[in-house]
Amino acid sequence: MIKKLLIPIELGEAIEVRLLLWCKTEGQQLGAGDALLEFETDKALVLVSASQPAVLRHCFYREGEWMKPGDTAAWLSDEPDEPLPAKGDTIAEELLVGFDVT
Repeated sequence: MIKKLLIPIELGEAIEVRLLLWCKTEGQQLGAGDALLEFETDKALVLVSASQPAVLRHCFYREGEWMKPGDTAAWLSDEPDEPLPAKGDTIAEELLVGFDVT
């Protein structure tokens, strides 16, 4: 099943965040607890970790780009060969993540 990774909206007053680092590349497997990406707000660094195993399939932003809370940052899947949705298709299920704020 294809899942979307949303930028957490529980970021206080942040209206934009900057992607600093993808910890995995497209096609790589993630285990539960693996770091996926790091971004910064105007007040904190945030490390986002997968809470379940998945494969990183498509990244929508590059390091250094700005995103908004609630934006889809990536698509992930259970299996590496699952077909990706067509452009414009809706993905209802979100990948559950944890995030650490420093």
